[in-house]
Amino acid sequence: MALLRYTSTLIIFLLLVVGCSPKREHLTYAEQMKQKKALYNAMSKTKQIEAVKAHWWRIAFIDNPSYAVQKVAMDHSNGAALGEIKNPTKEIELQAVRQIMKDGSFNILLTKKISSFSEEAQIEAVKINPQIIKFIPYPSPKVQLEAVKKNPYVVKNIINATEEAKQEAIRLNPRVKRFLRK
Repeated sequence: MALLRYTSTLIIFLLLVVGCSPKREHLTYAEQMKQKKALYNAMSKTKQIEAVKAHWWRIAFIDNPSYAVQKVAMDHSNGAALGEIKNPTKEIELQAVRQIMKDGSFNILLTKKISSFSEEAQIEAVKINPQIIKFIPYPSPKVQLEAVKKNPYVVKNIINATEEAKQEAIRLNPRVKRFLRK
């Protein structure tokens, strides 16, 4: 009987304490995200690195992460952090290309981001797998040329192929001529 009274008293106490204090459960999702962003952005770079080392996806809450924080996120996520990093540096873009495409394949995350990458990162990507050029809407002449050098048939995936890229593709494989866009 005493145990029942103690348990019910404890339950009432917990309900009063938990029910009366403003908890995160009472905040909307947007408010919770706003609080998390404020918390992580207020942290020092060292604390941000520690937080990202523990859970790489926390980088999504940091508005302008430093290169060091971005690098830790990439190292701990096997490239998946790319989707969460706002304004990745050139070095991070290159690291992402090398990590994700290490075996020559690429994923949907990279295909969505590759068009916003620097020319240097795009060139690195087409050197590894020239087929990724079809996900770059308007590749620069240098990117086109590198892709065609690796595989002349990718010229058919380039909407605005330069004359130089077309001629290089034909030089490497004359059969490519039938795939060229006018």
